Amino acid sequence: MRRWQKGTQPSSAPGVTHETIAHGTSKFGELVLRWRSRRGDATPSAVCELISNGVFLMDSEDASTERRLASESLARVPHPEIVVIGGLGLGFTLMEVIASPVPREIHVVEIAGLLVDWAAQGLIPHARGALRDPRVQVHIADLRPYVESLTPGSVDLILIDVDNGPDFLVDESNASLYQSPFLATSHRTLRSGGLLAVWSSSRSVRLQDVLTGVFGQCDAVACNITRAGRPFEYFLYFASHR
Repeated sequence: MRRWQKGTQPSSAPGVTHETIAHGTSKFGELVLRWRSRRGDATPSAVCELISNGVFLMDSEDASTERRLASESLARVPHPEIVVIGGLGLGFTLMEVIASPVPREIHVVEIAGLLVDWAAQGLIPHARGALRDPRVQVHIADLRPYVESLTPGSVDLILIDVDNGPDFLVDESNASLYQSPFLATSHRTLRSGGLLAVWSSSRSVRLQDVLTGVFGQCDAVACNITRAGRPFEYFLYFASHR
């Protein structure tokens, strides 16, 4: 999968066609789900795209970094039983979490109810099966007030994959998710040994500094992938409650 930098359209290349699967209006404006395919490919395979207010948000071409957000977080925390995922997206982080037998509660917080509906209807490949896992609870809510409502020390993992990370926001209201007040709330919500993990479309020294200030430390992991012959570098940020 993944997000290109804000405002760019990887699907605008010659020979590429689109088929709209679903569209509607969310809190943040128009949301469009569509297939992307290339004419003349020997082995054609459609890619699922999500567009918000005309801005390319994500696709299903390479999901390795979303999956790694989950897999590496699970590996860093002994017995992570309660997991909160901020942002459903196309469901890849959730699919990686449910692949582990350890979590007994998986809370998915997604502000766009329309996106959850599409996943439940089977319009997003694989996501419907993930939502049907009996451990999964979906909350149509803003992540910030949801986390603020949780009991301190009640969560093992908080995984945040909202917008394009702190520096390529589609909606500016999401900036607060990467600032000290919310991150301090997340810190209080985590149990000792728990972990906050953040996906970002670029290196963010500012985010790393804020996380270090709140948690006392932060590990930045670069993830290099190649898409359509072009190299991209995304980042995962891990901050442990010690």
